[in-house]
Amino acid sequence: MKRFLLSYLVILFLATPALADVVLTVSTEYYTVEGTDISTIYNNLKNQSPLNKGTETYQAHTRTQIQTKYKVQQRGSQCQIKDAIIYLHLTYLYPKLAHSVDYKTRTWWKKFYGQLEEHELVHGEISTKAAHKLDDTLKALGAGDCINYKGMIKNRIKTIMDKMKQDQVDYDKLTEHGLKQERNRGRYP
Repeated sequence: MKRFLLSYLVILFLATPALADVVLTVSTEYYTVEGTDISTIYNNLKNQSPLNKGTETYQAHTRTQIQTKYKVQQRGSQCQIKDAIIYLHLTYLYPKLAHSVDYKTRTWWKKFYGQLEEHELVHGEISTKAAHKLDDTLKALGAGDCINYKGMIKNRIKTIMDKMKQDQVDYDKLTEHGLKQERNRGRYP
């Protein structure tokens, strides 16, 4: 019984989010695409995709939500961050075929879907890198004058978030939103 209780406490202790640098959750959502042949599926991907920006349509998407939580402890006129935790939630959105398809179409679909997935996973890596940068930055902040401390924190967070957004745009430009994924077979820097 003691061994069980000790094992349980060790697992419970190791599972607490306070010990993690970044608390990451991931979910995947799908939208349905009609068609049983390559041409119809391809056309419907453009028409049925929920991801439209102006005249552009995208077949997959990675939604990033980053939340920073921390406490600011004050001692006299000096403030310092305590208990910083970064929550990162990634939601991947992919198409899903509504119908069974023949071998040729299924082979094309697997290749096409694999490229979408590869592209979106790199977007997830860019977001994860930014979340870890936020965590490192907040935990490394030393004490500072309380008058400007919260503003300094907000500016550092904004700088990292702006860089992440620009990295996402640059990656999409490099790969033409995944259409030219072979340009970047490795991971994005």
